[in-house]
Amino acid sequence: MQTFEQERNILPLAEVLDQYFTKYPNSQLLKLQLEFEGPFLKYEFVGFDDTNRYTFEINAANGAILKERQKFLKPNESEKLNQKALNITNLLPLTDINQLALQHSELQHPFQWELDRVRERTVWKVELANEIGNQITEVKLDAHKGTLVQLKLKH
Repeated sequence: MQTFEQERNILPLAEVLDQYFTKYPNSQLLKLQLEFEGPFLKYEFVGFDDTNRYTFEINAANGAILKERQKFLKPNESEKLNQKALNITNLLPLTDINQLALQHSELQHPFQWELDRVRERTVWKVELANEIGNQITEVKLDAHKGTLVQLKLKH
């Protein structure tokens, strides 16, 4: 059986996380998103360390850097951001998250995957659409256990 990444011919999540943390070794993540940019998928990271906020986007198929941005943090902003940092240890594989999202939704065309934080919990938000794209459901799953956190009809 192919993994989620193999089915979509994109780089594995672990590999792109390594790429991000090689570039910004002492940072923490606030956002990790996989979404379509025109005809291809891109990974987007937003992270921070004690002094800077980073935005890093790469082409999910070939790892080419699409955007890099670094911005100085305001005094004490790092402390506030620490409370929003994602827990990325022992994440369930995207293959499992995608399958679980499909099980919880009648809509069967996932198009966006975002790692987010809801209170103390790190969750995957998966957005799914119907074939013509006029109905969208958002499925939130615990990123470590896979349990359903929220199911929301968006359109």
